[in-house]
Amino acid sequence: MPAAPGAAPTAAAAGPTVAATGSHLYRIAPDRTAVEEYTGKDGAWTKVGGPAGRIYTSATTLYATDPASGDIEQYDRARGTWTRIGGPGSGFAATGDHLYGVSVDHHGVFEYTGADDTWEQVRGATDRIFTSGSTLYATDMTTGDIERYDRSRRTWTRIGAPGSGFAATGDHLYGVSVNHFGVFEYTGTNSDWNQIRGATDRIFTSRTTLYATDAATGDMEQYDPARGTWTRIGAPGAAFVTTDDHLYGVSPDHSGVYEYTGANGAWSKIGGPVAP
Repeated sequence: MPAAPGAAPTAAAAGPTVAATGSHLYRIAPDRTAVEEYTGKDGAWTKVGGPAGRIYTSATTLYATDPASGDIEQYDRARGTWTRIGGPGSGFAATGDHLYGVSVDHHGVFEYTGADDTWEQVRGATDRIFTSGSTLYATDMTTGDIERYDRSRRTWTRIGAPGSGFAATGDHLYGVSVNHFGVFEYTGTNSDWNQIRGATDRIFTSRTTLYATDAATGDMEQYDPARGTWTRIGAPGAAFVTTDDHLYGVSPDHSGVYEYTGANGAWSKIGGPVAP
């Protein structure tokens, strides 16, 4: 991705060290010397790449940033190879078909064209970007408002006020208020949102499900939209990620990766430490 002139790369910057596609779970080793894929058996992981600063995923593809240069690379799982596709960025996010990045200086959002390391600018100054399976969202650099991108028209529409964080399932967009006092669901109309929960620290999503951490205890809870209810499913974690059918969590001290069994808040440890 194009970097601003004179901008330093985001080498080893804080960011995702555990990520999942629809079918596979990945982690960065504690010493950041390797990217590893969970085999699904007996807590075994296999090395799929060298040193990495951060990792990102779409539904099908793994990306990693080089810890020295900040460049972003794409993993071809069938061939077991990595290809550099762009320069450093302050953050990246992918829909099912497209990868986007925010420049290091936050002055632009770029879309990867899929050819070599060519990117096209789709927006100006931006703080953060978020994606669902089909849609890109961005927060305005000045106001903090969240906007939705219409890729077919190449236009942006304001859909809401600032939030401390946003996350989307395949069909719904959610946000946490700036003061963390509530979780809201976007109605899809104008800039109207409905509150669905009170005090919350962070939210996470799978393709179909919304999760939130309790602001007081840090416990993980799952949302049932049909009933409008929340159920505690686990203790606090440093991060949570999902494949199409599995939920994973990283312990607060990054010493272990756990898989949710789907029953009564029970989790099984599947691996050792991950990079903090």
